[in-house]
Amino acid sequence: MQGVLKIIMTPEKIDRYEIKGEIGRGGMASVYEAYDPRFERNVAVKVLPREFMHDPEFRARFAREAKVIAGLEHPAIVPVYDFGEDNGQPYLVMRIMRGGSLLDRLQQSPIPIEETAQILKRLGSALDRAHSQGIIHRDMKPSNVLFDEYGDAYLADFGIVRVAASDDALTASGSLMGTPTYMSPEQVYGDKELDGRSDIYALGVILFQMLTGTVPYEADTPARMMMKHVMDPVPQIKQVRPDLSDDFEEVIHKSMAKERNERYPSAKDLSSALTAITQKTKNSDLEAELRAMQVNLQPPEPEESTTEIESPTVQQVSTPTEPEIPEIPEIVEDLDELPKQQATPDDSFTEAAPVIESTGEDRVKIPLWIWAAVAMLVIVCIVGISGTAWFINRGGFAALVPATDTPAAARAETAPTDTPEPTDEPTLEPTTAPSETPMPETDTATPETAVSDLEATRTSLEATRLAQTEEDSAAEEDSAAEEDSANDETVSIEETRAALAELREATAVETAVAPHFKALFGPESGELAHTTDNIIQSTYADVILQNFYLETTFDNPYATSTGSWDFGITFRQVAINDELRLVVRSDGSWNLNDRFDTEDTFIQEGDVSGLLELDKNGRNSLQLIAVDNIGYFFLNDEFVETLDLSGHIESGDIAIGTGFYTSDTQDGASTGYDSYGVWDLEMIFGPESGELEHVDDGFIINTYAEDANAADFIVRAVFTNPFDRDENSWDYGFSFRDIEVDDQYWLIVTSDEDWQLVNRTEEDDFYLMEELLDNLNITAGETNELILIAQNQIGYFFVNGDFISSLDLSVRLDAGDFSVSTSFYTGNELVGESTVYEAFTIYELP
Repeated sequence: MQGVLKIIMTPEKIDRYEIKGEIGRGGMASVYEAYDPRFERNVAVKVLPREFMHDPEFRARFAREAKVIAGLEHPAIVPVYDFGEDNGQPYLVMRIMRGGSLLDRLQQSPIPIEETAQILKRLGSALDRAHSQGIIHRDMKPSNVLFDEYGDAYLADFGIVRVAASDDALTASGSLMGTPTYMSPEQVYGDKELDGRSDIYALGVILFQMLTGTVPYEADTPARMMMKHVMDPVPQIKQVRPDLSDDFEEVIHKSMAKERNERYPSAKDLSSALTAITQKTKNSDLEAELRAMQVNLQPPEPEESTTEIESPTVQQVSTPTEPEIPEIPEIVEDLDELPKQQATPDDSFTEAAPVIESTGEDRVKIPLWIWAAVAMLVIVCIVGISGTAWFINRGGFAALVPATDTPAAARAETAPTDTPEPTDEPTLEPTTAPSETPMPETDTATPETAVSDLEATRTSLEATRLAQTEEDSAAEEDSAAEEDSANDETVSIEETRAALAELREATAVETAVAPHFKALFGPESGELAHTTDNIIQSTYADVILQNFYLETTFDNPYATSTGSWDFGITFRQVAINDELRLVVRSDGSWNLNDRFDTEDTFIQEGDVSGLLELDKNGRNSLQLIAVDNIGYFFLNDEFVETLDLSGHIESGDIAIGTGFYTSDTQDGASTGYDSYGVWDLEMIFGPESGELEHVDDGFIINTYAEDANAADFIVRAVFTNPFDRDENSWDYGFSFRDIEVDDQYWLIVTSDEDWQLVNRTEEDDFYLMEELLDNLNITAGETNELILIAQNQIGYFFVNGDFISSLDLSVRLDAGDFSVSTSFYTGNELVGESTVYEAFTIYELP
């Protein structure tokens, strides 16, 4: 009998989602591009087979697991917006990814090493976030790694395999869930107690494929492929890529170890190992290039050198191992400038080099070495300056990276209106581009290793200069002695070359200090054109977040004598006109508004007249940190107010805008914006609770935050007073930017109702700030909440929700560890007692 061809029709609509076309189809699901009319955006809709819904147990599991997946928020995880059932067919709604998949890229060629490290860093962070919430991916493979239009990698299909799996870990057809090419040995065994290390194994397989373009194992059937993961040894990656160092072999072997206890404990450990190797490889390549450049620039032995000397003598002939080297007074003079860029306290090596009279013979030789020195110095400057430029120019909450020139498409929404007074329409000139404000030079902290390298460099360079000066003195007294010194000069130049190498290495160390924290959106520049049609002019970030950090700088469209203006942020927008709005107006007022439909509920308001720049083309920077039910509002790098966000805690879209009030726009004008960026707030530790048991051993009592290391952050903890201060004095607080023992900051509150900021060093304790507190709870059993926000050189200290003070953190800028601590002061402990802490939490900031 002739078979019947089954035609698969593309649906026109799934629930409220209007289907535009099919994106892809797999063995378990179909994916469509659709339009969401509620949020006015395009989405991806993944549709699972209808037959799954015949199982009541699956229905319950689908709803349960889909909720977990939808709540899994991370900058490198494709967000799930919605899920449901339409005409008996289960579906998931996700962000649409337009950059293709990793599989698409691998079909073209292997991935370059540096790009591989960047991709793995994002994937590793995403996996660790999921694993921390008890979610295992189970189907890690290149087709589940997607890219957005900016080229950033995302993990997709989290938990889809688990949603579709039965409790027996087998499908109805009897096949194991997952993809055989990437299955861990324990997954092949059907181990029901899978943990995150199974995903790490799959990540190791993907890493092998990214570096080589091939998978580690080949087989003609899925069953044989699975047995290779169990039985065959881990392949040698250098057999496929002999150009890779042995370090890559070690990373592959550890990530793909047959026993999961031998693998990396976390995906971050794997990605960090790869990043370190990549940087090491990059440094080796740079050193090789420098050596090749030095060889190419080595001056040839002049053939006519004997004709330049009337009576050749033994002293005038260079030995074969020490070719004649020209004098270097101009080179050393250039080198004087290098230590100035390191911003180190020692500035003793800044005077000009002695002026040396050159002979005609010297003038022939010196230019070759000048070119060599210039080439080497250019490379040193590129390595040092490019790595530290954004860190120096941050200036607290300043932009991290240069903004792009192309603004995102603006969206319009209904604005609250007020009744403007009739005014004569002024004649407006087009808004000119704001001039770039020069940033002040900022001293940056230098790692101890870098300091020692720089000091050695200065010593070597000073020795070179001294040797040169002595040669010049000798030249004036006796020409023969001058020729004798030529060989000594060769040694000095070699020392100078070594010093340059040391300087380059020290600069590389300094470059590594500057953290890299990629924005989910921007930084971007553009303009918001004014209209008079009761519409807010906005630029959306197109990121759905609850907790985030946003910064931007607005350019005033005109002077206040011309008219009023406003700027602000809409955030946690779950639908048009269902959002929070933070608005600053040119009259110096600001407000936080919960907008729903056409109603405005004003939560907070205040005055920022003393902080606001009002001139035409004046610039005002705005920063907002949103963490759960609290917001921190900054204007022009000054803290303004703690915001109550508890009435609107949903995740939502984010936008900047102008024209929140109809009287605040002028037809034909525009409000410029610069450095508009949005970052996800990543919780790198906590929340944790515990006790600090008191012991009388002369040391502070502390508990460190495991694997938490950052320079810029939010740290929070709630401490319980261990006893009444009449019984005994007590203290507690944080250590942070903790590099090593006796090298850290201490932030302390005490039962004397005061606080201190201490720079703890090996030599001594330096009290940087000390003030009284008027809101500290001091009775036994009462609690005090401490929060510290650290951003580059500035800190912001809060006690029990009240802003206490800005802190000067410019002494040390390096990333370090954290701890909650007590007994900073001798005698502030009672043996047998303990200080309880709760909600010890750390978020990393850009």
